Amino acid sequence: MLMVVVEEKSRAAPQNNWKPETNSQLLGSGPKLPAAPASPNTTTTPAPRCPECGSQKTWKDGIRYTPYGEAQRYLCRNCSYRFSRSDPSEPSEHHQKIHTLILKSEMDKPSTRNRHGDLRYPPHGALKSTTVPGPKIRRVACNQHEAVKAMESRTQEQAAGATTLNQAEIKGKIVEFMWKLKRDGYSEATITCYAYILGKLVKDGANLQDPDSVKDTIALRETWGLGRKNNAAKAYTLFLKLQGLTWQKPKYKPTFKLPFIPIENEIDDLIAGCGSQMATFLQVLKETAMRSGEAFQLRWTDIDTMNNTIRIMPEKGSNPRIFRISSKLACMLGNQPKTTDKIFTYKDKFYLGKAFRKQRRRIAHKFGNPRILQIHFHTLRHWKATMEYARTKDILYVMQLLGHRKIENTLKYTQLVNFKNDEYVCKVARTIDEDKELLEAAFEYITERDGIKIYRKRK
Repeated sequence: MLMVVVEEKSRAAPQNNWKPETNSQLLGSGPKLPAAPASPNTTTTPAPRCPECGSQKTWKDGIRYTPYGEAQRYLCRNCSYRFSRSDPSEPSEHHQKIHTLILKSEMDKPSTRNRHGDLRYPPHGALKSTTVPGPKIRRVACNQHEAVKAMESRTQEQAAGATTLNQAEIKGKIVEFMWKLKRDGYSEATITCYAYILGKLVKDGANLQDPDSVKDTIALRETWGLGRKNNAAKAYTLFLKLQGLTWQKPKYKPTFKLPFIPIENEIDDLIAGCGSQMATFLQVLKETAMRSGEAFQLRWTDIDTMNNTIRIMPEKGSNPRIFRISSKLACMLGNQPKTTDKIFTYKDKFYLGKAFRKQRRRIAHKFGNPRILQIHFHTLRHWKATMEYARTKDILYVMQLLGHRKIENTLKYTQLVNFKNDEYVCKVARTIDEDKELLEAAFEYITERDGIKIYRKRK
């Protein structure tokens, strides 16, 4: 009777204070700890098999809250495959529609492979995907908020695709417009300028198929002056004309501004501070008053080294001209490498202007003279015309120098000279040889007294 009682006590109170006595028991070869008694209210659920490799070595990997209930996520320790097992309750019709739409949108997205060759799907999305070895796609459930967010993202992507298509169509129309201008004989500068203006209008939100939209965009462009707005209206008028359309062109009358005329020392400082090719280009503009496009197109065959002359192929409908150059400019041209037919080897006028602005900024900072920043290529043309008119008082000579066909284009240079408080250098000549030297030095004949000729030159 006593033995029965001891056995019942041992069953009711098992020994849980077992301690290993040997190293083998400590390493695991001894008796194992008794398992804790299971609660009568809990039921143990066996771990599910991996649907990829069939292994039962799966770990729990968190819980997700789905439209169908809670979903337990699992991770396979054998193949690293992640899957979920949700509540088997039947989802609602609304949730089924959302799930179908998201599944369809996700299936449309192209998959990529990682560096191991496995398929990799977007890690950030409404339906989380996992990296699996093979072409199979495994997805885990998502909640309703993520589903709606995915639908909105899909709609935005479709809208972005439509916008890209519209932008492509607009760019195509602008390219077609440029080609029509090219066939009609417009210059490259005009074509580039008009295409740039139309691109700016489109970037600001203008619809090129709606004249009212373009008119509003031009009017609201506060950074544009009247001249630029007038050019924008002309460019869009030509764009509509080539499409067989018309509009009521807005009236913008640009105001004429007197150009900036620098001092000759400032021009010389700028030329001296530039590189060899840029300095030669600026010296050509200073001595000949040609346009930057005319100078950029110069070729070695246009230079006569025997007579120190340079021939100009005109642009913008100007007259052809030929100039005598100084020995300084002839030496600068002779130092340029003759690697191509053209004298100046810049890719185009855009890169030429970019290089000039960079060097001009550096030189202005070096000399501490902000007036140098106001010097452009066309400024040298204005400066040369102004100096020649101040020296000769002959507007027809200046017109021929600039290559203008209409004198109205030349008359604006007559307003740039202030004849008050002018300073001159006076010289006299007694022989013909002295006359020749003074005339070659750009001195102007004034009068003759007692057989002596008097010349003067502006300082």
